[in-house]
Amino acid sequence: NIVYINLKALDKITAKTSSIKLEIGEKQYFGSLEIKGLKCQLSEDGDLRDTVAYLQVKDLASKDNNQVYLFNGWTFASSPTLQSIDHPIYDLWITGCENI
Repeated sequence: NIVYINLKALDKITAKTSSIKLEIGEKQYFGSLEIKGLKCQLSEDGDLRDTVAYLQVKDLASKDNNQVYLFNGWTFASSPTLQSIDHPIYDLWITGCENI
């Protein structure tokens, strides 16, 4: 049973959005970003259900930082701005998971 993380990616310069279907453990690329999804699960807190995903994102265009992660952590479908990717050109957020 393959688990997928569904992402939306935005290029702020062209205002173009793309949908990305990322298999757990797989790497995909959006512009200069390398995106890897490690986990996706449902989180329940009382009456609140949310989808959470663990993502690692690198900016391959950035040569000065020795490939440090731009983002490395959990992100929530219900409040993507809490843990948004801080990048001048690209934005990413999860929309959900499949097969969890």
